[in-house]
Amino acid sequence: MRQMIEAHQVAAEASGARIVHTCGFDSIPSDLGTYFVQREMHKAHGVYAPRVKYRVVGSSGGVSGGTVASMMNMMEEASANPEILDIIADPYALNPPNMPRGEDGADQTTVEYDKDFRQWTGPFVMAGINTRVVRRSHALLGYPWGNHFRYDEAILTGDGPSGFAKAVLVAGGTGLMSKVTGIKALRKLLGRVVPAPGEGPSVADMENGFFEIELRASNPEDPKKDLIAVVTGDRDPGYGSTCKMIAESAVCLAVDDLESAGGFLTPASAMGDLLISRLAEKAGLGFTLKAPEE
Repeated sequence: MRQMIEAHQVAAEASGARIVHTCGFDSIPSDLGTYFVQREMHKAHGVYAPRVKYRVVGSSGGVSGGTVASMMNMMEEASANPEILDIIADPYALNPPNMPRGEDGADQTTVEYDKDFRQWTGPFVMAGINTRVVRRSHALLGYPWGNHFRYDEAILTGDGPSGFAKAVLVAGGTGLMSKVTGIKALRKLLGRVVPAPGEGPSVADMENGFFEIELRASNPEDPKKDLIAVVTGDRDPGYGSTCKMIAESAVCLAVDDLESAGGFLTPASAMGDLLISRLAEKAGLGFTLKAPEE
């Protein structure tokens, strides 16, 4: 994405073409979920949250061969060009050049206890993509949530010893995958056992899959006014829901009355409210609010 933006942003702006990456499970729940909870925070309290936490509550689905191939290709390119590793490590890698940066650091890689959700958490494998997209949206929207806005992602694993154990397994598995994909010989071995591009879960697995995400927005004045948005999908995240999200995003770009200009945009900055409505009406997604637990 960074390479495509650098190569073609000027031409896209000049032509008026809207080019929008990450219109599937990565990164619509993150990007539009943050946009939605911030919109609702401002409606309810007249302020925006200086911090939003994205937490995976649950999901079911198969492994995407295309996603695995993308990860492997990224590591292949990084092996040939070490500068790519610096881009991957930069939490603001997708922000427009010479624009303000916030206070976010590296993505979570270990077990952490989240006091707001009262659960243990482990790293979320797609946080390295999603967080950059959300931060780009914030920049493209003109920093409405403040120059000190912070955003992070993790997986909820439960409370107590069992929650801690699950978080350890998540962190260990994520770390192991990172190590394996970073070594050429191991990447080749992994490529023989994981699904190939175009391969994935069965039709039944896709139809029976789901995802549920919670995004907690912190009220800057009163913690009792924090909001939690719930983003849900009624199919397998990587195939069943992603294909519907991509299709509705394409239709939104083609026929809806959008105000966004040309260039490389994000789902939130390009389509915002109109895409949320489409996804809720036609793609089996839900965008709702729930009350934070006392």
